[in-house]
Amino acid sequence: MKRPVTWIVRIAVAAVIAVGIGWIIRPRAIVVETAQVERGTLEATVTAEGRTRVKNLFVVAAPVDSELERIALKAGDTIAGSSVVAHIWPAAPRPLDVRSRAEALAAVSAARAAVERAEATEKEAVASLTHAESTSHTSTRLAKEGVVAPNEAEHAGHEVEIRRQAVKASGSALQEARASLVRAEAAVATSATNPTGRAVTEVRSPTAGRILRVLRESAGPVAAGTPLLDVGNVDVIEIAADFLTSDAMAVTPGAKATILDWGGSDPLSARVRQIDPGAFTKVSALGLEEQRVPIVLDLVSEPPSGFGNDFHVNVAIVVWTGRDVLTIPSTALFRTGKDWAVFVVRDGKAQLQRVIVSRSDDTRSVIERGLNAGDEIVTQPSDALRDGSRVAALATPTH
Repeated sequence: MKRPVTWIVRIAVAAVIAVGIGWIIRPRAIVVETAQVERGTLEATVTAEGRTRVKNLFVVAAPVDSELERIALKAGDTIAGSSVVAHIWPAAPRPLDVRSRAEALAAVSAARAAVERAEATEKEAVASLTHAESTSHTSTRLAKEGVVAPNEAEHAGHEVEIRRQAVKASGSALQEARASLVRAEAAVATSATNPTGRAVTEVRSPTAGRILRVLRESAGPVAAGTPLLDVGNVDVIEIAADFLTSDAMAVTPGAKATILDWGGSDPLSARVRQIDPGAFTKVSALGLEEQRVPIVLDLVSEPPSGFGNDFHVNVAIVVWTGRDVLTIPSTALFRTGKDWAVFVVRDGKAQLQRVIVSRSDDTRSVIERGLNAGDEIVTQPSDALRDGSRVAALATPTH
């Protein structure tokens, strides 16, 4: 009677061990995050980094080569239209080295001698003209009295005209010599000239607004066209961003846009005003050459307090809007061959489902075919997940 009981116990123990081994070696469920397929509205956007800029920015520059006085204005100062923003003096002559100065002094001496010679020549010409006029008067009188032949009086008249032209020539030569003397003396002048003897020029702002940047604050020589200040009205701000040409092709003037990451919690509304017709090459952070198109946007929202010129922002432009469409988190999608696919959770198992994707934004994608509203999908499938794998769903908040 004891032997059957012993066999029964042994069989029971073996069954328990077999069940335990089966439980241990069976595939464990993979914990996954899931979400439901939803119907709703989705706006597809293209994004790029952008910068704010004052719509009407003026660069105040030096009008001529000059000596700039130190600019007292600071960035942020408010100015009225036509306000004086800088003072400049005519540029002082450069000092000469020893050799150049000696040559310049010699040129001054030569110019003075030339002036003296021209003055003497002029005096000689004037005296000759006086003598010729006296002779002409005498010859004319004697010709009338019949004492001398009439042609002698005519020749005397010609001599007067010759001497008169000589006086004019000598006067012009004297003016030239005096101008050469002034030029030679100017070459000797040095930068030690007292600036109070030179006329000051006031540089004025072309518009009312605020000083955005002081580009040249220190006093000193400046060349014509040197930028001194940036002036503009910070209440009128626009956004400029460079988009990939493939993204820019989908953007139209007037499209809605959102300004993000500007420093505040709420996004700002904007609209596309201008899409440049030409692209340019830009090297990305990865060292790749990209063709980009500048796009300009106007703010619809009021510029926030403290918003200024050349602030960094992120721009998202709406290129498509879908209403009552099926959407899922974009992270749920993966490639299987040339098709997009997701894992659908049914009866505790992950089932691979091929889908057709339409549009996407930064976080969600539109599904045209392959899923139904309410389907539960894996939001972030791992490499360990396979078709038919047992899963334990950990639901994530729906978007």
